Amino acid sequence: MDRVIVEPCVAMTEQLVKKVLATMQRYGMIAHGDHLVVGVSGGADSMCLLQVLYALRDQWALRLTVAHLDHLLRGEESRHDAEFVRTRADQLGLPCIIEQRDVRTHQIRHSMSLQEAAREVRYTFLMDVLRRCNAQRIALGHHADDQAETLLMRLLRGAGLTGLTGIPPVRDSIIRPLLEVRRAEIEQFLAQHGIAFLADTSVHEQYYMRNKIRHQLLPLLQRQYNPQIVTILARTAQTLMQ
Repeated sequence: MDRVIVEPCVAMTEQLVKKVLATMQRYGMIAHGDHLVVGVSGGADSMCLLQVLYALRDQWALRLTVAHLDHLLRGEESRHDAEFVRTRADQLGLPCIIEQRDVRTHQIRHSMSLQEAAREVRYTFLMDVLRRCNAQRIALGHHADDQAETLLMRLLRGAGLTGLTGIPPVRDSIIRPLLEVRRAEIEQFLAQHGIAFLADTSVHEQYYMRNKIRHQLLPLLQRQYNPQIVTILARTAQTLMQ
């Protein structure tokens, strides 16, 4: 990942924090005094999530623990990412748990794709941290654009109604407070607050289906069919969950 440092804006608004809190209350994501494990990769979405939860910490008496996994796939670059996350956690005065786990070996052992292996290893790590810290929830940074991409991806693969529900706001111990926030809102929030993040260069690789949807299909649909297609798809996924 490349480090992106955004310049602070003089006018800082709390609209996104209020929007995220409304989502959390709507789905019953947190209770007063909860201990949350925050999955932080260092990317824009997870850095935004961390900052929003930190802003709500006093009001909700939240305890936050930052969790970051090095997948051992990008060598020195991965170690730099881990140090970036640790530095931010230190700046906020939050405990930070960083571990390394061998995703490639897990992939070979279980005969699955690299993406599937990375996801499985990452969730196992987060659940381990949850139990170790005796926390109540794991907070992840999936947002509305992720939801739209997931719905399209599953539709193209021929999913049924259950699959088309997309990413759930709450599943067991996992919560996704940013699920009703657009990627552009996240980037604007980070810029307003002068928060640096890591730009994931892998998202530009057209090999993965999700990245093709993100960089080719969705822009085409926005340009030629409906500029609000992401919002519509995210709303559709939400409706199908009801």
